[in-house]
Amino acid sequence: MSRMRGTALACCAAFVAYLIASCSGGGGSGGTPPQFVVSPANLSFSAASPNDATPPSQAITATVNGVSANTLFVRVVVTGPAVASVDNLVITGPNSGRLSVHVASPSTIGPGSHASVITVTACTTDINCSGALLTGSPATINVAYQVGAVPPPPDAVAPSVGTANVSDEVIIRGRGFVPGTLVSFGSTPASTSTVVSATEIHATYPPLPAGIYQVALNGGATAFSGSVTLVQPNTLTGATTLNYPSVVQNMRGLVYDARRQALLVGTGDSNPGANKVLRYTFNGAAWNPASLNQPLPDVRGLALSLDGERLLAITDTAVVELDPVTLAPRTTTTRTTNPAGGIPLFLKSIVATNDGKASIVSGGQNFNQRWLYDVAARSISIPFSSQFQPVIGGPDNGSRVVLVEGGLSSPQPVLQYSASSGLVSTTSFNLQQNSPAAGNLEDINPPVFDRRGTRMLVFGATNTSGFAHTVYDPNFTALGKVPSGFPGTTTAAYALSPDGARAYILELGTGVCRVHAFDLGAPPIAGGLFPEIVVGFPIDIAPCPADFDSKPTRMLLNPPGDTLFIAGTLSIRIERLP
Repeated sequence: MSRMRGTALACCAAFVAYLIASCSGGGGSGGTPPQFVVSPANLSFSAASPNDATPPSQAITATVNGVSANTLFVRVVVTGPAVASVDNLVITGPNSGRLSVHVASPSTIGPGSHASVITVTACTTDINCSGALLTGSPATINVAYQVGAVPPPPDAVAPSVGTANVSDEVIIRGRGFVPGTLVSFGSTPASTSTVVSATEIHATYPPLPAGIYQVALNGGATAFSGSVTLVQPNTLTGATTLNYPSVVQNMRGLVYDARRQALLVGTGDSNPGANKVLRYTFNGAAWNPASLNQPLPDVRGLALSLDGERLLAITDTAVVELDPVTLAPRTTTTRTTNPAGGIPLFLKSIVATNDGKASIVSGGQNFNQRWLYDVAARSISIPFSSQFQPVIGGPDNGSRVVLVEGGLSSPQPVLQYSASSGLVSTTSFNLQQNSPAAGNLEDINPPVFDRRGTRMLVFGATNTSGFAHTVYDPNFTALGKVPSGFPGTTTAAYALSPDGARAYILELGTGVCRVHAFDLGAPPIAGGLFPEIVVGFPIDIAPCPADFDSKPTRMLLNPPGDTLFIAGTLSIRIERLP
């Protein structure tokens, strides 16, 4: 067999014809009849869970003997969902060739037993093999593909911190939930509760005083260990500037620990080996200078576990768990590498979800990957869901993570990780996130959310609009916009209030550093902009915590939504909001 050519099988239940020219192997008359042999007869693939990487391809080999005809046609048909494609034809000998069989991504096909049948037909008549077939044709290969189930989530309540005397909804994650499960917060029954699945309940607590409330299921008859902490509003002092203990080159993360009234800040030095995590505390009357200064070389981002007991810090190559009170490192888990051979330059950002996981994306100059960090097991899954320069964000209830493409020249489909299913899906919504060159490396202006994920604000362009700071609903329907800057200035950072009623932006320019607020409950006005709130706004910030808009500046609010934290490369500013 000297030459074979054709095209790859692109999807199930399609076919492709391969042309084998100048086949050798003797005549087909008076001797051994032409033989067509395909092996193996069975292929088996497996993945431990939908979060695992796609199993490597496997090969099938076809051998032809006793054919004297000048042309041999081979028709390949795939049925069943397990196999995604059959391609990569390689000539392995004078009478043989090899094809690669690829199965679907575990995150796409989901847990369970999946099967496909590959039918290979050979003839010398025509491309459709409508005439006589070779002996041994058609040959079938049975493909079995087992994907393990998503491990049940550990007990969790998200958001696990709320506001005293304000009713709100939480997501309860665990196992063994059944319809009719009764939920209470301490001794107070939930206002409403809905059992979504055996691992998920949505419940609303009524207005309750400040305190810690153990969540009880069926009066304690169903084991559960999660709780919710309600904090008193209007307790933090505003109009405060917190200085850094040394010069900061880049902002590497900002987390507010509402239970302990502590601000956790990651800072980048001109020498990344000198990067640090800082902890500022509120003593009930004033903010203290950085009480703790934990060196953490190459730190890139911070996230607090949903129960507040672990500070998850990412460095270029690992997840480092820190004690949120002492900042003492507890464990270090090094990332896995891309099984395709590419090694991303560094881990970039991290978002925790209510299934006990945290999504991580990498940054660099080529296609990057997403990992899942298992908080309880302290393990990192093999990377998957490649994007060029993804930016990520998610709400405080940990229900999902949105991944927006940030490095290509046109809008791309937004990906979304669901904590309920443990799967990544490609949405029908296209968006192109944009920032200065440093933004794709440092996660400037990632998607931000209200605590329940009913609103998302991100800077980007769709297929039908130019770049804008746009507010979307959970289905990615545009609701309105906030300014991308005023004359001579730029929106350097933005945030949403926990209840989704307001958007805040930091306007930055020469001699200008101020916070504007916008009413998301009012209809948009001219240009699709939400109306600006003018009572008490804008707030002029002096001294300005940010030097220029191509450096990361972080903004976030405390759970009651009455205090805004702004962290730039110059300082941290705390503002009480009207």
